[in-house]
Amino acid sequence: DQVKALQENVAIGYAVTYVFGSFGAIIICVNILPRLMGRSIRDDAIKAEIEQHGDMDLLQPGEEMAVRHIIGRTYRIADGFDKTVADIEAAATDYPVTVERIKRGSAIIPAIPETRLAGGDIVLLVGRGEAVLKAAAGIGKEESNVPNMELRMRKSEVLVTRDDMDGKTFSDIRTLMPREKLRGVFILALSTDGKNVPLNWETVLHKGSIITLYGSEQDVARAAADIGYPMAQSNKTDFVYMGLGLVVGLLIGLVNVKIGGLPITLGSGGGALLSGLLFGWYRTRRPSMGYMPPGAVQLLKDLGLAGFVAIIGLSSGLSAVETIKEHGLTIFIIGALVTIVPLLLTMAIGRYVLRYDNAAVLAGALSGSRSANPAFGEVLDKAGNSVPTVPFAITYALANVFLTLLGPLVVFLT
Repeated sequence: DQVKALQENVAIGYAVTYVFGSFGAIIICVNILPRLMGRSIRDDAIKAEIEQHGDMDLLQPGEEMAVRHIIGRTYRIADGFDKTVADIEAAATDYPVTVERIKRGSAIIPAIPETRLAGGDIVLLVGRGEAVLKAAAGIGKEESNVPNMELRMRKSEVLVTRDDMDGKTFSDIRTLMPREKLRGVFILALSTDGKNVPLNWETVLHKGSIITLYGSEQDVARAAADIGYPMAQSNKTDFVYMGLGLVVGLLIGLVNVKIGGLPITLGSGGGALLSGLLFGWYRTRRPSMGYMPPGAVQLLKDLGLAGFVAIIGLSSGLSAVETIKEHGLTIFIIGALVTIVPLLLTMAIGRYVLRYDNAAVLAGALSGSRSANPAFGEVLDKAGNSVPTVPFAITYALANVFLTLLGPLVVFLT
């Protein structure tokens, strides 16, 4: 009976202090921290994201580029023009330009390298804007709204699997792949270890990198087969990978080691956390595994947090109210102090000792050090991107492991 009463006291104390433990962390991480640093979480999150992606232009939700890198233009061949498709494409030395479609009279003829163009033909040129304009000089007059000259283009993410491409630059790759394999294919983006990499001829490619290819269906499929294989475009969750991660986490949580009579165990929560870190790291090495749509991820986050709070309230809410009536606000005030003092100390150490100068990064680390999921949710909302996620994940993992291990130690010593 005494053990049961003490266990109920733990839940009651948790329920009473949880309210301010959540709101207090939100206030400090989202309101006080930016004021202390004199910086905005949103501005610093954008700054950090740009630095991580090599000063690339990053589009925000609802934005798009006014001038697109890859364009398509139709031109009517001038009289007396006597060149083949290969001649036009070979003249584009800076960036590739492809003759994707040719219309002669009312018929569409094959746009192959050997095709010789004649006056009156209409050609569709595709490539970078400046390269297309340069290649079109001397060809003829630009036409618009030409029937049957529309071309459907496809964008596909391809996982690089070729060993001979590892550590090579894009300039080197042009010699590794035959020209006909790359014809009609344009590279829009490159990401390595989950980070976008600026594109130029000296950009280094690695095995496991993801290249975003753009071109017609057949051109993209041909190039993808030579580079690696396309990433699955799906809105389905890889339940096998997720389930395996959960099983491994539960098995880790079952491990119970006694040191001098002190039981050491991570429990199911700590085990799932370590398993999540392990499987998350492995997915960065094998991006084709463990896919989960962003909407499903957000739903699990929201439902998990809401369900957690609801269970605490339903199981200990009545006892918490009775405890406050009996003992006053003493427990609540103690909980507020336990929340505020460590956060203020950690914030000061991070700012003045560790010299954090980015509010978004420090806010993520601060919320993680308290295992404060609600605070992290608000920080993430203010940031508008995933910059606070990495510092949160690191400190959150450490905090959960140490809290799980030190909890039995506190009980054992008392």
